[in-house]
Amino acid sequence: MSPRSASSNGTPRIAVVGAPTVDGVHVRAALAQHGVPGARVDLFGTTEGEVVLSDYAGEARMVQELDLEELASHELIFVCEPGDIASRLADVAHAAVILDLHGCVRFQVSPLGLASHEIAPDAKRFAVPHPVALVLAEVLHPLHRKFGLAEATAVVIRPAADFGQQGVDELRDQTLCLLNFSKVPVTTFGRQLAFNIIPDALLAAGQRGLESRINREVADLLAWSDSRVAVKLLAGPIFYGHGLQLRFRLARDASIGEIRSVLADDGLLRAQTEDSPTTPLDVTGEMRMGLSGLAEDGTGAHWLWVVVGEIAARGARRAVRLAATVLGF
Repeated sequence: MSPRSASSNGTPRIAVVGAPTVDGVHVRAALAQHGVPGARVDLFGTTEGEVVLSDYAGEARMVQELDLEELASHELIFVCEPGDIASRLADVAHAAVILDLHGCVRFQVSPLGLASHEIAPDAKRFAVPHPVALVLAEVLHPLHRKFGLAEATAVVIRPAADFGQQGVDELRDQTLCLLNFSKVPVTTFGRQLAFNIIPDALLAAGQRGLESRINREVADLLAWSDSRVAVKLLAGPIFYGHGLQLRFRLARDASIGEIRSVLADDGLLRAQTEDSPTTPLDVTGEMRMGLSGLAEDGTGAHWLWVVVGEIAARGARRAVRLAATVLGF
């Protein structure tokens, strides 16, 4: 597939919508790491946000108000906030490649691999899968390829960082207030998260339909015609790092040794050492994933514990790699 047309210097004019959000911050970092100059990147706020001062690769930048006409002049648009902005852009930015990191529109979901032959030559609309869906697909793919997968269930413990800097700040403030016997702030989470666990559906900052979206995207990534994965999201009293308790049932019998060998061949499961990541704290601030606790559950299924650091950054980097593949920069 030949690269799409871009600007005169070979780099498309890029817009990041929702630049102040968690995804927006990581997309900016991923673009800078990919070598995209700041002169080609315009930062836009959220639909409800104000103009604020921010940065790109350490350079002070202004986050502009949303303007659909201005956005439509860009060759590449990253949508980093939920809502209807992706569908509104699709109606006006006909020539642009749009990557929606919130799956608000049923665009083409990018395949697990990023080889250009897997992407239709005229594709312009992509729903970048949620990072949790990417992690689950990455872990389950080699097992499904070798043994077939009958079903899987994942309980995901999300950190405060999933809800932005305000989530990190509120968990810190809640902890300090509790230790000082004072009233805790609950603006972000809607209730006390410190020393507590909250299902996503009960969170003030929870995203409706997110669990169903992740289930659907795992199926899309693994090219299943039916859904075989069920995800339950919980917010935990941790600042950074995700923990996923995964239970899976294979389509045919396999020993622990065979499963371990398949995961090891894909570079997912390594020999345990003293510094092997086994808790969310072990992967804080790092782009690492650790698998441990592989065991039979007594009913013919298996358990697997997965910890992942900087999960949002993984999704953003994937989005930038996909954009680079499609546009050839």
